[in-house]
Amino acid sequence: MKVELHCHTSRYSGCAEATAEEMVQALVAAGYGAVYITEHDTMWPETELAALQEGFPEIRVFPGVELTVGTSCFVHLLVLGTSDPSYLDIKDEKEVVARARSEGHLTVLAHGFRTEDAPDATRLLDAVWRPDAMEYLTGNQDGTCAAEAAKAAKRLGIPLVNAGDLHSLDMVGRFWIECGTPIVELNDIRHVIVKGKYRNNLSGGSRHAMAGTWDD
Repeated sequence: MKVELHCHTSRYSGCAEATAEEMVQALVAAGYGAVYITEHDTMWPETELAALQEGFPEIRVFPGVELTVGTSCFVHLLVLGTSDPSYLDIKDEKEVVARARSEGHLTVLAHGFRTEDAPDATRLLDAVWRPDAMEYLTGNQDGTCAAEAAKAAKRLGIPLVNAGDLHSLDMVGRFWIECGTPIVELNDIRHVIVKGKYRNNLSGGSRHAMAGTWDD
């Protein structure tokens, strides 16, 4: 199953160019089977997300969020599977990770190695806290940044995931993960990533060496 882990829409993210309906339709056309909607510091109301899902039965539409958190420097942390707005009140990254794990949600460090996010990388390398995974190749993190992410992931013993970090329609289909088992329930993604039952894919059919351990 082709899965998008990081997706913004113009409904709740001012930096996004496409509406939720346009984005999900593009994902369906590109063959995706699931998407996590991860607006910046905003949760979709469950009723609105249910309505979006109803309009696109060909794809599973799951809740999530991209939180801006940090006790000494800011990091961008995806929490996949939650629609609980109380997460928005938590500013300590360690607390977010601990709570998400207790509730079965997946946490992913988003684009931690972009130039402007250098403090994020330093903090992670100090192993002050550890998310469940970190982004590898994305629409907003190039190959040089991905190489730094790979070094940190090896040191910390956590998986890397490709993600679109979608903000516009032209970003669909560049980077994604392919899961060995279907993502049916919203927290299935945590088991898939932690157990390595996925592959990191990018446009052109290539697979990167830092993919998961999913066997055919």
